[in-house]
Amino acid sequence: MSGRTLFDGVDRALFAATYADRLRRAGVPVAFTSVERCAASLAAVGPMTVDDAYWVLRLSFVTRHEDLATFDEVFAAVFDVDLNVELGWVPSAAARRRAVERPDDEDDLLVGLQRAPDESAATAAALPWATLPAAGDTSDDEPGTDDDHVGLPDLRPADVGADMDRPFDLLDDDEVERIGEWLEAAANDWPRRRSRRHRPASTGGRIAVRRTMRSAMRSGGDVVTLLRDRPQLRSRPVVVLLDVSGSMESYARIYLHLTRPLALAHRAEVFAFATELSRITPAIRQRTSADVIEHMNSVVGDRFSGTRLAASLSTLLHHRTWSASLRGAVVLICSDGWDSGEPAELERAMRRVSLLAHRVVWVNPRSAAPGFEPLTRGMAAARPFCDAFLAGNTARSMSAVVDALADSRSA
Repeated sequence: MSGRTLFDGVDRALFAATYADRLRRAGVPVAFTSVERCAASLAAVGPMTVDDAYWVLRLSFVTRHEDLATFDEVFAAVFDVDLNVELGWVPSAAARRRAVERPDDEDDLLVGLQRAPDESAATAAALPWATLPAAGDTSDDEPGTDDDHVGLPDLRPADVGADMDRPFDLLDDDEVERIGEWLEAAANDWPRRRSRRHRPASTGGRIAVRRTMRSAMRSGGDVVTLLRDRPQLRSRPVVVLLDVSGSMESYARIYLHLTRPLALAHRAEVFAFATELSRITPAIRQRTSADVIEHMNSVVGDRFSGTRLAASLSTLLHHRTWSASLRGAVVLICSDGWDSGEPAELERAMRRVSLLAHRVVWVNPRSAAPGFEPLTRGMAAARPFCDAFLAGNTARSMSAVVDALADSRSA
């Protein structure tokens, strides 16, 4: 067998995903975690032979004995080899024909997985899972070259790596939508609290005296096994306050994407405020983000106007039903703190909110500016009552907001 190694210049993650799709179409069930495990294994092993690749792929994807035959057929087709347990790796007829046509590489059975410097873009394009050569790899002086033959991989919808550090107010609508989809997928952690109820536990926790004594009745009153239990964890309520005033127009749409999974999967209460407070939880629970924007336009009549944060908080605190959602909750306030009301009024409202809530997280996109200090009257009055004060102006900083919502101290 050839001593040359595989996966030179090949995108291992893309190869693992494409190979998994090939197995699924052949009838082998492949979980998403198996694809992640395979990509990580290929990266960890590094340069490998066909034997190494076989065992890495088999251990990553095959979980049932009845799928071994199908896996071997797919592997033989992809790597162009015949599998023989006793004789080892034997080249297929197609590979032998290529060896005759290419005498200089007669021992190379895996041309497809290796990118030699003189390979053309068309050769790589035949492999759907190979990393295509860059546009600069082919010289303009070489005959037969054409820009139309240069293949460039398309960006995946969930790939936000290029936009992680770009401020939201510099993104176009498509980039905002892509970041929003990433946020909806990332906000899956939820703050929890201890309940007074307990659940059985195999180890740890406290001794469940009643259950232990009830079990001892089956053995004549002798305690044979000590049964244990531990407190149950329940989801904490979450209340989100979105500033939709004129100064927050560039960020309101992104923050709506953050609150959608909170309202859909975790039943959070969402309020929007500018000059007055509006409950927008039913609008947030619409099927698509476009439906959310449409319902928001009909529900919030004072959007992109002035800001009356203190009055909005007072409305929430004194409402007959809305105020109950604050008790023991994690309160997320997305605002730049530019309040047209009196600072003393905002200070009283924030003090009351901090006493009722378990945790207050404030997201201010203006705080990312160099040398920022909460010098505005509203922000200076509210800052002492915040447990976390975050920027939230880029996708990377929004990941810190997601972590703050599910902070370990909230358990």
